[in-house]
Amino acid sequence: MRFKPWFCFLFLLVSRLSVSAQDDTVEPGKKTVALDEPFSITLVIQGGQTQNTHSSFPDIRGMRKRDVALTASKQNANGKNTVVQRITQNYVAEREGKYVLNDFAMTVNGRELRTKGMVITVIQPVNPDYKLLADSALAQEISSVESDYANTKQNAFFALGVDKAEVFVGEGFTASLALYIADNNPVELQPYQAGQQLVEILKKLKPANCWEEDFHIREFQPFPVIIKGRKYTQYKMFQATFYPFNTDTVVFPQAGLTMLVKKTTGGKEAYQTFYSAPKTLTVKELPPHPLRNGIAVGTFRLEEFVARRRLRTGKGFYYQFRIAGEGNFAAVNLPMVSSNASFDFFPSESKTSLNLTGRRVTGSKTFQFYALPKEPGIYPWGAYFGWIYFNTEKRDYDTLASGLTLRVGGGSLRNQGISASDLGGVYDTLDSEDNRLRPLQPENQWRQVANILVLAMLGITLVLILWRGKTMGK
Repeated sequence: MRFKPWFCFLFLLVSRLSVSAQDDTVEPGKKTVALDEPFSITLVIQGGQTQNTHSSFPDIRGMRKRDVALTASKQNANGKNTVVQRITQNYVAEREGKYVLNDFAMTVNGRELRTKGMVITVIQPVNPDYKLLADSALAQEISSVESDYANTKQNAFFALGVDKAEVFVGEGFTASLALYIADNNPVELQPYQAGQQLVEILKKLKPANCWEEDFHIREFQPFPVIIKGRKYTQYKMFQATFYPFNTDTVVFPQAGLTMLVKKTTGGKEAYQTFYSAPKTLTVKELPPHPLRNGIAVGTFRLEEFVARRRLRTGKGFYYQFRIAGEGNFAAVNLPMVSSNASFDFFPSESKTSLNLTGRRVTGSKTFQFYALPKEPGIYPWGAYFGWIYFNTEKRDYDTLASGLTLRVGGGSLRNQGISASDLGGVYDTLDSEDNRLRPLQPENQWRQVANILVLAMLGITLVLILWRGKTMGK
């Protein structure tokens, strides 16, 4: 049988597409969930994009779509950024039982992903008081709405809810925009060019003096609420957490949403515009401090990892300094650390992970350092690694300092020159280091290996094509 170079080339092309197609995935959640926990479907999008387009998540008969959780992880290694997004749609059931998720397909950035269905079993709740807890969380969301419409008798209204009246510079607050329709509303309201209207509304509403973390609401899901004792259905259209850059007052002007009105008792169709109440939010200056113009604001904690605390001079090690909590992680900067007579510190890698769920933005930012001990002794690590921020719970400045104490044995290397081109212990200890201290992504490594193999096979194919051409020309 003759060898077909074009067949090999086609195989290489298909193989390359297969590697690429493995980037984005759809991950259904557990088959069995309690009544007080959601079933979830997660869309995992990998690549350098921070904005992606995808189709709607599937409907599940008997279950209601609730909130969407957005998690974004960004890793910087050797000057290269890798971004992974996880978009999770949560579903809640009204009662125990079995629910069927049919086979479904989702389109992500123009490519279709097919997923096999499953049967979801909902069992009794773990916490019998889960409805009370959910109601208390919802109460905070609509508290400002109630203040705007305390005496309203409207059957429907458009409202902007803001969870705080004043904040410090850099402190986050969450704003949400929703349409509320009373359950006994005598007329039927239908959207009128809702997408186009929302684009114009958000252009008008979004404050220019704030950093924004958008919760990326793409479906206006109905949710029952009670306002002043009256039952409404909430259709949330937008939600974001904002962090003011300066002390300028944050202003949300009045915005209008036009709906198509259909009377249930007959009559002509009409249009009605619902207006949100304007809101302002006071921003306070941080207390005097040398770093207040560039400091992070929020509630944070320190999580640190090191493979071993007993070290030897000339033998390097990895150390992770992770800042986790609630706040604007775009303002979380690298802890400053410089080489000295006792240690050489090499440039760090960083990884940021954000979680947007409910009404909170939480996450972490991890810095990984490589250090080389040069002098024996006992070293309180807090003297090298500390990070100052403004604590919104204490309303004062706070410091996250390392609590580790490292002991270094061996001879002094103070008088020994260390070549800039030979890291020595860096490579000597790579195989023995704890994996937890290396936040690398295995899938990226396999992808690089696959790409190298594809390129190698492509090179061989081209050589065979040229060789065949020469032999046929003779």
